[in-house]
Amino acid sequence: MFLRMKIIDKHLLHTLMVPLAYCLAAFMMIFIVFDLFDNLGDFIDAGTPALDVFKYYVLLMPSLVVYVMPVSLMLAVLYSLSRLTKNNELTAMRASGIGLFRLLAPFVAVGIISSAGVVVIHETIGPWSAYWTNQYVRSQRHKGKLEVYISQNLAFNNARKKRNWLIESFDTRSNLMVNVTIIQQRPDLSDDWKITARRGEWLDGRWWLTDLVKQAYDPNGHPLGPPQFERMMEMTDFNETPQTFINERKDPSVPEQFSSREFRTFLKTHREISGDTVARIMVDMHHRLALPWMCLIVVLLGIPCGTHTGRKGALLGIAIALSLFFAYYILMNLCLALGKKQVVEPWLAAWTPNIIFFMVSVIANYRMR
Repeated sequence: MFLRMKIIDKHLLHTLMVPLAYCLAAFMMIFIVFDLFDNLGDFIDAGTPALDVFKYYVLLMPSLVVYVMPVSLMLAVLYSLSRLTKNNELTAMRASGIGLFRLLAPFVAVGIISSAGVVVIHETIGPWSAYWTNQYVRSQRHKGKLEVYISQNLAFNNARKKRNWLIESFDTRSNLMVNVTIIQQRPDLSDDWKITARRGEWLDGRWWLTDLVKQAYDPNGHPLGPPQFERMMEMTDFNETPQTFINERKDPSVPEQFSSREFRTFLKTHREISGDTVARIMVDMHHRLALPWMCLIVVLLGIPCGTHTGRKGALLGIAIALSLFFAYYILMNLCLALGKKQVVEPWLAAWTPNIIFFMVSVIANYRMR
C-alpha cells in the first residue's frame, strides 16, 4: 500500500508540476515584456549593454514571484485535475480504496510549500530586488548623475536609541559616509555626547569612523572637558546598518521595497509620524505577510473547481479561476482601503480576504465528499 501511494503521489506531483512550470514561465515572460515596453527606450538612450539588461530582468524576478505564483498555481491545479478527471484517473484511484482527500494531499503540500517559499522570498530578497531594479532603471534614465546612488544631507533620527545622525553624503553602493555628525541623547533628551567625523565606513559588520572629534556634555548642555580626537574608532554599540540608511531613501508608499521587519523598524525609529501614516504602513506590513498565503488558498479553491469541471472543458475552469481572482482582488483592495482609512484594524484589513476565501475553500472541499 505504501509503495502504491508513493507511485501515485509521484504521478500526481508530475501532473501538477509540469503545467505549473509552464505557467510560471509564461507569466514571468508577460511581466518582462510589459516592463520592457516601459523601459526599452531608456535602455536604448543610455546604451545599456544587452548583458546588463538580462541581469536586470533576472534580478527583477524575485519581486514578481508573489504576483505570478498564485495565478500559476490556480491554472496548474485546474488543468491537472481536469485532465485526471477527464481520463477517469481519479475515479480509478478512488475505486482502489484511496480516499479523495488523501489523493489530493500532494496538491495541498505544494500549496503550503509555495506559500512558505513566497513568504521567505517576500521577506528576504524580494524587497531588495524591487529596490535594486528601481534604482537601476533610474540610473539608466539619469546616466552619470550621482544623486541616483548618493544621498545628500541625509538625516536620521533613531528614536528608540535616542540617537540622531546627519550625513552630508552617503553612497549606497560602497556604504561610504562623508562628514558625519552623531548626537547621542539621554532619556530626558539632553545631549550626552556628539561626534563629528570626516568619514564613516561599514567594515566587518561595524561602522568605523575616521578623523573624528568627540565632545561630551553635562545635563545642562555644557561641555565636559576638552574634545577627544581619534584617528579611527570602531562603533561597536551602534545598531544602525547600511540598510537602515538605505531604507531612509525608500518611499514608504512603495511597499514592495520593504519587508515586514523593515516596516516594523521604520515605525520604531520614526515615532513622530502621523497616525494616518502609521495606519497605512501597518496595513502594508500585514498585507506583505498575508498575500503569500494566497498560494495555499488558490490550491484549495482549485481542487473542487478542477474535479467538477473535468468533463465540461478547460474553458469553464479558466473562467472560474479568473472570476475568483477578480473577486479576491476586489475584496483585497476594498479591505486595504478601509484599513488605511482606519475604519478597520490593519491586521483585519490585510487578512480578511484570506480568511473569507479560506472558509469558502474549506466548505467547497467538504461538499466534495
